[in-house]
Amino acid sequence: MNPRTALLGAALALSAAGAPAHATDDFPAQPIRIVVPYAPGGASDVIARLLASTPGGGLGDRIIVENRAGGASVAGTNVVATAQPNGYTLGVVDSAFPINATLLGSKLPYDTRKDFRAVILAATSPIVLSVNKDVPAHSVAELVAMAKAHPGRFNFSSAGNGTALHLAGEQFNMVTGAGLVHVPYRGGAPSVMAVVAGETQVNFSAPSTVLPHIQSGRLRALAVTGAHRLASLPDVPTFAEAGVPEVAGVISYGVIAPKGVPDAVARKLAAGFDARLKTPDAARHIVDLGFEPAGGTADDYAKFLDREIDTAREIIQKAHITTGD
Repeated sequence: MNPRTALLGAALALSAAGAPAHATDDFPAQPIRIVVPYAPGGASDVIARLLASTPGGGLGDRIIVENRAGGASVAGTNVVATAQPNGYTLGVVDSAFPINATLLGSKLPYDTRKDFRAVILAATSPIVLSVNKDVPAHSVAELVAMAKAHPGRFNFSSAGNGTALHLAGEQFNMVTGAGLVHVPYRGGAPSVMAVVAGETQVNFSAPSTVLPHIQSGRLRALAVTGAHRLASLPDVPTFAEAGVPEVAGVISYGVIAPKGVPDAVARKLAAGFDARLKTPDAARHIVDLGFEPAGGTADDYAKFLDREIDTAREIIQKAHITTGD
């Protein structure tokens, strides 16, 4: 090969290799779009708008939230999967994202593990096990004993088939053998009102939905998921304290990007959002919503999602959960 040609080729190769690094240096150079796969006003939407409106983190002040509801969050999530992998299109997803990997499986237009890159876990919400005030169980052990003594008599309500709350109830059944019968409702609020009214006896819900009814005395909380007790329910033990540490699921909200986003861009996005989540105003807002701020690195969230996908698959398969239940 001509020496001059070889030298030119090497120079061009070095230039091409360096281009992504230079592009990362000034990222973001244009507005970032965060796609929310739900209608405005829900928890995912609130988290997305909080991340977009909180200043700092080196991400500029041009982050746009776009709601793309439909198909049980699949339509909006697919917008992220098919976007250019440059870091300018992101998505906020909740627990439906890892659950749908098994629940919908081949019906999905994307591969949950292969078509996305984790950016950051933004927030989590523990799940509260509560019972109607007239149910004479004051602990998890008492509830399990009563349910076993009266098979098929005790029902648990959730926000719907295949939701994180449904899976929490089924996991509880698998671990304790309680045999609670699932009754799905269209949303968290109706499922809570069902147990308040005595239509069902047991409920698995987010604290923000169930707390007012616990405080009023219409419901009795028996346990919460998570590593520590809730400040709003200091007398309610964690499931680990109640003797069933395997019931550990939480509702999660995180940011994802299309596969192929460069490492440096993913790290910059994660660091930027982590800084925003740690600001006092953002952290306080998240806590006021009944959530817990998360944060961390892109690798942290990737590992979290892997565990969530594996856990959801095990529960769905063992409990024979389908979308048509």
